[in-house]
Amino acid sequence: MHVSVCPLLSVWREKSTSIMLKNQPWDDRMDDIRGRTQKMNLKGVYEIFYPGKEKNNPPVWKEKPKYRSKKDFFEEIIPMELRWLNIKIWSDKARRSRFFTDSKAEKSYVSVLKNYILQNPIVISRMENKGNMILKTDIFPPAMEQIFFQIQEQERISLSPALQYYLMEDNCLRENWGNVLAFWILYSIFPEEVNQIYVSYLYRKENEAAYDMKAQGKRDSSLFQYEYPPDMSVHKPGEWITHTWVMKNAGEIPWKNRRFECVTPSDWLNEESRTVKMKEIVYPGDTVSPTVHFRVPDTPGHYALNWKMKNKAGEILYTDKVGLGLHFTVLEEGKDICDDENNNYRILEEKPSIPATLIAGEIYEHNWIIENTGTVIWEDYYCECINGDTWGYSRNELQISMKKKIEPGERINIQIEFVTPPIEGSYRLIWRIMKKGGKPVFPEGRQLEVVLNLI
Repeated sequence: MHVSVCPLLSVWREKSTSIMLKNQPWDDRMDDIRGRTQKMNLKGVYEIFYPGKEKNNPPVWKEKPKYRSKKDFFEEIIPMELRWLNIKIWSDKARRSRFFTDSKAEKSYVSVLKNYILQNPIVISRMENKGNMILKTDIFPPAMEQIFFQIQEQERISLSPALQYYLMEDNCLRENWGNVLAFWILYSIFPEEVNQIYVSYLYRKENEAAYDMKAQGKRDSSLFQYEYPPDMSVHKPGEWITHTWVMKNAGEIPWKNRRFECVTPSDWLNEESRTVKMKEIVYPGDTVSPTVHFRVPDTPGHYALNWKMKNKAGEILYTDKVGLGLHFTVLEEGKDICDDENNNYRILEEKPSIPATLIAGEIYEHNWIIENTGTVIWEDYYCECINGDTWGYSRNELQISMKKKIEPGERINIQIEFVTPPIEGSYRLIWRIMKKGGKPVFPEGRQLEVVLNLI
């Protein structure tokens, strides 16, 4: 679909027919853009704002901005929880560069990213807000208009009526530049699915407006308090799990006949825990403690469940919030684990020694000093988090090498560093000492634990 250029552009071009960049006329520069935007990618988005060495892009800023690298630019806009889905891409310069140039090169990340945005469309709003903070009113509207419609024509972008209305008015871009920037980013990653990505988000915005009118300005809000036991637990096949969250009605409207429903496909989950009822009325300021009790699957693996609050009509509330999440690992212990009384260790020191409270999505460091208290020489041992996959960590990301050979009586320092999960809650990460081949050295129960309270 081609949308004609805003009349504002015609006026602007009459007044300024030769804005120069390296003495190159506007139309020539647009020809250059035409040649380079055949395949829209994040690198192309970046170069709209920070032209490369050839400097062929027309200037979109009213005044020259402070330079930002591609990494800094996108990390300012893309929320931490999206980057965290595969933090290694953002930490590895080569992989990050490939992702910017061709997102299809990271198919697994793109797939996970798509699913996350579909389940949590509020992140689009966060991207838009971050984009607005960067662009503010510093953008030159005619240049942005020209580039947008040029790209739309070149890429043959077909916008759904809802998305077109959201971005444009009377065939002109709405001057919400953060929205335009977020759209370009999402289109670059999901060119075939960009309209689908926006469906739930635009639906939520429509319902929000309608709901606000119904509520007559009264605030409807929930607040996560805490949960127990900590998330990311480890279980044997077929074990029973009990988990409780504490939620507070932090708004001004009583919750009437509301419930929590599991929105994650899970055929094995019992009916009692699939729908968790609350008392008939929860008044503002009151707390509720929804609890689930179910048998974990027999198949080893990593599982994630999510419950959303619904009203009496079955409509999902608080679409901007994650809901009640539960992540756990089913681990089948190997039968050949070495249970040698002559091989053991003790923890001499641990820092921090108490559960740490910190902001979700931050870097966290933890240290243990342990002593080989047995008579066995440790050869090719290493330390590994056995339930990190529940939050998308790759195994080698949460692996700490140890000295090649550790003698009886020798003390070593095990230091770990990782990015914490992006969502508030209480988490328990379990670390085991492993031997070459990926088998635990010590029997079940001999493990190192990290408990985090994220706010």
